[in-house]
Amino acid sequence: MVRSMVAGVAGLRTHQSKLDVIGNNIANVNTWGFKGASFNFLDSMYSTSINGAGGNDLANGSGGRNASQVGYGVTTGSIIPTFSTGAPSPSSDPMDCMIDGTGFFLVGNMINGSFTNVADSGLSLSRVGIFRPDNNGYLVDDQRNYVYGYALKPGTGIPEKPATKSQWKLTKAPVTFTPPAGNAAGTISIGGVQIETNKTDFKDAVNEWIKQVTGTMADGTDGKYKGCTIGLNDFDAANNTVNLTVTANNAGAAGENFDTDVRAIGGTIDKVAVGTDRVPGVEAVYSDELSVIQIPVDPDTGEQYEIQSYKINEDGTIVGVDNKNRSIAIGQIALVTVENPNGLEKTAGYYYGIGPNAGTATAVKPGSGPAGVIKGNYLEMANVDLANEFSQMITTQRGFQANSKIITVTDQMLEELVNMKR
Repeated sequence: MVRSMVAGVAGLRTHQSKLDVIGNNIANVNTWGFKGASFNFLDSMYSTSINGAGGNDLANGSGGRNASQVGYGVTTGSIIPTFSTGAPSPSSDPMDCMIDGTGFFLVGNMINGSFTNVADSGLSLSRVGIFRPDNNGYLVDDQRNYVYGYALKPGTGIPEKPATKSQWKLTKAPVTFTPPAGNAAGTISIGGVQIETNKTDFKDAVNEWIKQVTGTMADGTDGKYKGCTIGLNDFDAANNTVNLTVTANNAGAAGENFDTDVRAIGGTIDKVAVGTDRVPGVEAVYSDELSVIQIPVDPDTGEQYEIQSYKINEDGTIVGVDNKNRSIAIGQIALVTVENPNGLEKTAGYYYGIGPNAGTATAVKPGSGPAGVIKGNYLEMANVDLANEFSQMITTQRGFQANSKIITVTDQMLEELVNMKR
C-alpha cells in the first residue's frame, strides 16, 4: 500500500510540472517569437516481484515465465519546444522584421573583426526581429545586443554623385510676345514668366527675356532661372515658339530644383544630357564573413550617411534613404540554421544558446535555403495554440485529481488496517 502512496505523490508532482509548462505557454501567448513546449510523461522505475525465466524443453524441464514488476509512479520524460513559425503580425516600423522559415537571428555582445564559426562565437540565437540603429550607427535589438550579418565590402555600396550641371533641350516652347506701342513697353512671356521689353523684334525680345531671367530682372530682383544658362537655338515668329537649350547649374538657385524650373518653361523635352561631372554609383557587394552591421561612412565627408528612413528586404539587405534622397546600402542580416533546433537551450529573455546536442550551426544569407526569408514590417507571434493548451490543462487537472484520489484511498486503507485491533 505504501507503493501506491509513492506513485500517487509522483503523479501529483509530475502533473504539476506539466501544468507549469502549460501555464508558461499560456502566459507567453502574446510574447513575440515565443515557442510553446510540450510535456511528455515517463513511467518511473520498477521493482521486480518475480523474475522472468526462459523455458527448458529438456526432460523434466519447466516452461518460461514472465517477470512481474510494480512501478513507482511517473516522472518527467522530456519537455520539447515546438519550432513551427508563428503567425505574422503587421508592424508600422520598417525596422521590425520576422523570419519566414527555420532560421535564427545571430545577436550578442560586440566582437571586433569578422568571423565564420558561429558555434565558437559565444553569441545567442533569436527569433525576434525588433531592430534599431544605436547612437553609433550599429544595428541592435531591443535588448541592446548587436545584430550580426554581412557588412559591405570596402569600396562598394557608394551612391551615385549627381551632376552639378544638367542640360535640357526643348523645342516649341510657347512664347507670348506683345511689341511695345508708342511710349508704352511691350511684354514677352515664356513658360509663364513675363517681363517688360522695349524690343520690337521677336528674336531680340526673346534674347532680352533670356538675359533677364538668368540674371537680374529690370526691377533689381534675381531672375527666376538665375544659375541657369539658356541658349536660343531657333525661333518661329509666325507660331510664337522657340527652341531652347537650358543648362541648370546646381550651384545656383534654379539648380536646386532645375527639373521643375525647366519644365515650367514649357514645350517638348527632346533630350537630357547629363553633365560630365556626374559620378556613377558602385553596386553593393557584401562580405562572406560575419560582423556587426553599421551605417557606412560617406567617402566624401568621412562621416556616416545621415539616414532618414530604412527598409529591410526579403534577402536581409538593409537599405536607407539619406538626407540627400539617395539610396544607401547598409548591410545584410544573417540567418543561422541549426541541425537540431530542439537541442537549443533557452537563456534570458527570448534568446537561445547552442547546446551540446544542437548539432552544426551554420550562418547563411536569407533566401538561400530552408532558413527562409525576412519579412519587413512584421513581427512573429507566439506559436501557442490556446485551444490545445486549454484541453491539455483539463486533462492534466483530471490526472492530478486522480492521483490525489489514489493518496486518499491509500490513506483510508491504512486507517482500516490500524483500526483492525479495536
